[in-house]
Amino acid sequence: LNLIELRITAAGALGPVIANATGCEMRMIARNFCLLAALPVASRAQSLDGSGTTNPSKFFWKIMDMFKASSTADLSLTYRAVGSGTGQKEFSQAAAGNFTAPLTDFGSGDIPMPSDLYANISARGMVHVPFSLGAIGVFHSLPPALVGNEGLKLSACVLAKIFSGQVTTWDHADIKADNPSLSVPAGTQIKVGRRTLGSSSTGGLSGYLTAKCSADWKMHDTGAAMGDSGSITWPTLATFTKVEGSPGMLDHIAGTPYAIGYLDAGHGHQRGLAEAKLKNEDGIWLTSAEALARVDASGNNGVAAAGKAAVDAAAIPALPTADFSSVNLYSKAGPNTWPIVLVSYIYLPKDISTWTPGKAGLLKAFMDYVTGPEGQKMLPDFSFNAIPAAMNKWSTTWGLMTKPLTAFTNFTFETSTEAWVGQGPTVISSKRTSYSMWMLEEMDIALKASMGRLSAIESSMSDFGIVPLHGSGTTNPKNWFAKAMKTMEHQARVQMMLTYRAVGSGTGQTEFVGDAASGYKAYSHYGSGDIPMSSDNFAKLASASPPRTMLHLPFALGAIGIFHGVPAGELGAAELKLDACLLAKIFSGKITTWDHADIKAQNPGISVPAGTNIKVGHRTLGSSSTGGVAGYLNKKCPTEWSLGDGATVAWPQTAGFKAVEGSPGMQAHIRDTKYSIGYLDAGHGHDFALAEVALKNAAGETRTSKASMALGGVASAGSQAISSSAFPSDATADWSAVNVYDMPGPSTWPIVLVSYLYVDKDQSSTNPKTAAALKAFIDYVLRNRDGLCEEFGFTAPSQQLKDKSLTAASTIVYPAGMQSFVFETDTDAITGMGDSVISSKRHSFDDYERSVLKEEIAKLKAAVQTGAPAGAPPAVPSEEGTDAGLIISIIAIILSALSIVLGTVALCRRPAGGAKESVALAGTTYGNTAA
Repeated sequence: LNLIELRITAAGALGPVIANATGCEMRMIARNFCLLAALPVASRAQSLDGSGTTNPSKFFWKIMDMFKASSTADLSLTYRAVGSGTGQKEFSQAAAGNFTAPLTDFGSGDIPMPSDLYANISARGMVHVPFSLGAIGVFHSLPPALVGNEGLKLSACVLAKIFSGQVTTWDHADIKADNPSLSVPAGTQIKVGRRTLGSSSTGGLSGYLTAKCSADWKMHDTGAAMGDSGSITWPTLATFTKVEGSPGMLDHIAGTPYAIGYLDAGHGHQRGLAEAKLKNEDGIWLTSAEALARVDASGNNGVAAAGKAAVDAAAIPALPTADFSSVNLYSKAGPNTWPIVLVSYIYLPKDISTWTPGKAGLLKAFMDYVTGPEGQKMLPDFSFNAIPAAMNKWSTTWGLMTKPLTAFTNFTFETSTEAWVGQGPTVISSKRTSYSMWMLEEMDIALKASMGRLSAIESSMSDFGIVPLHGSGTTNPKNWFAKAMKTMEHQARVQMMLTYRAVGSGTGQTEFVGDAASGYKAYSHYGSGDIPMSSDNFAKLASASPPRTMLHLPFALGAIGIFHGVPAGELGAAELKLDACLLAKIFSGKITTWDHADIKAQNPGISVPAGTNIKVGHRTLGSSSTGGVAGYLNKKCPTEWSLGDGATVAWPQTAGFKAVEGSPGMQAHIRDTKYSIGYLDAGHGHDFALAEVALKNAAGETRTSKASMALGGVASAGSQAISSSAFPSDATADWSAVNVYDMPGPSTWPIVLVSYLYVDKDQSSTNPKTAAALKAFIDYVLRNRDGLCEEFGFTAPSQQLKDKSLTAASTIVYPAGMQSFVFETDTDAITGMGDSVISSKRHSFDDYERSVLKEEIAKLKAAVQTGAPAGAPPAVPSEEGTDAGLIISIIAIILSALSIVLGTVALCRRPAGGAKESVALAGTTYGNTAA
């Protein structure tokens, strides 16, 4: 028990006894009390309590905890982080309006004491002790993809209009004037966060706006000046949100889409918030983070430079007892200088003569540490700047303060071991700590080490790292693209993740254009289609904010064939012939049976059962093959075809029509359904040996697409299109009317589609890694590297059309400083090992396995066609007239091929390290964004 409490308790309990005691008893009681009083008394805890700005709170708390852990004395140091305004009130008044004494031992603020409060306590006096410099930053939560690489720029006058409620949407003309690449959805409201109560950050922002743009720093409805204090009257608009303290502002900005707020820069940087750029006095746009990182010839960063400028201009009073209310560090000159810099002060009573010597000594020790070398060295850990030496007046200030008559307790600091002395009751020793402080220090060391390793990883990844590129569109070139992307992934030194969703040209256009929810930003990095961008979709791009400019890049020509499931024995001829008007009647539901007179007129030998229904297959969603057929029928026979010429058609809803999804669905329908008919990329139909309809071309020649392609009929259509100027000279124009249907020429196929890449011309805001991959992929496809165009049944464009595409691709604007990929086709020592080299000398095992598999399949086909395995001796016929050796050889080859396939699949699906993984990718909006 504390002996003081024991004495009080004893006295209280003995009260009745003393009142009734005899003289002898009184003498005994008095003697015993004297003995009790002589017992040693435990020293009372020395306390120091402050309140004020939240910004340096962690800095104060660390020093206070260190003091308590490093001293044998019973020390109590506390600090309430309540904002500069509240800190000033509690330091100046014991209660509201009571200026006779302070409620706290010290206060702290990032703004000087207001002149009215200073005047009210002038009788007892106070001192300002500057101890650090800090920046106030303006932070926001706009999606980076909508802002662009330049960052968000907000001038002082625009900020004044935003925080006064005059500008309420992010697409306002005043904001767009400095941010032409800003592409937020129209009418997107600005969600303003503003501090409650008094706050130094409010004072800093309002002071800066008053100094720089007082004409616009006025209430939106009344026109009243907003003022320059830590407590101002804010607009009551629904878009303004009250927040309490720096934590509240952090949460508002981080958790509210399209928010803006102001904050001690260090807090914003620690939370990783996006920061607006302000223009300093030298006309330089920069963020506070950039200002802090830049150092001038004198070694001052952009915040310290403001402090030096203030000292040089004698802007800070010489006496700490003076009125500091007009002191500010706004908009000081210098190329690196941040325009909103605050001085952090500790407010102290000038007269502490009534304090106990221990309390006075503890205050001096605390202030010695805060303003001394150790404390000033700690400030950058909390994103603050040390004050210039010329501002550090603590020793002079202490000399001006009135101290207790009894000598104050002189606390000292032990930094290296001092035997006996270091164990003294007034020694704050670095050799003494607590488990909590030790553990926190260890955690801090571990965290810094982890951050260092993370930084190293990020630095390594920044060379390229995982390079994403995602496209979607027409199903026709899906296998071409798949092989091209896999080849690029295998031949690149860096990890690339290239994907393509084969969803049809219509869906590809939709995902490239985006929708209102994305602000008409692309959901893919590029699109692809066998039809040009529709006029409606093109208009959406033009009406986006800012408008998007797209390029059409033709990369291949392909034929759309009409295939059927009529048994060959019932045709009465080698081919089924149907002209454009007859096809129009079938696909519009006007002709529903195969024995219709119009069909029999063109195919007199056809002998299907009477009333045999035609099973029409048609694509769901938007499809380039649908657009090709519809466009051809609309052009050739508009009298019979009334369903339009788009990629999406309102098909008849009858039993004879079946909706199928994608090219695989159409293939399956024609192959598996007797008496079917459908349309398909010709190469896909030929791969499955589907029976094909012969069409009549513009020259009156009737043949299938396969026969036409053998005669160069698809390439001929492309050449005729170039000759007739079917393609606009401007790759950024509306190409929706472009088609190469029914071009002249004896061998020309009448339904030819041009395959395009849809690409945004402005890629300057795209993630540089993705932009580099996009550039490489465009080059790979347009230049038909490795001859993949022909391998997958497409016809390469003529040199003239190829040059047109390459010229258009050369106009794409890529991010500044982007490191482009290059292709190594011949050995280039050293250079070929570069991170950005896609080398044909680099291979993967599954590429090799696939090549082996292709050779085995080729041998199998040859064996089947010739009746004997390649290199096999003459077979001996069996009794049944069959070749047993041939059968065994074919079975062996099939089993060998299957084993290779299964092995390849197993290899490709095995996760790295043998672990099973399940990866879920969040949906992301792509396009002009930093991925």
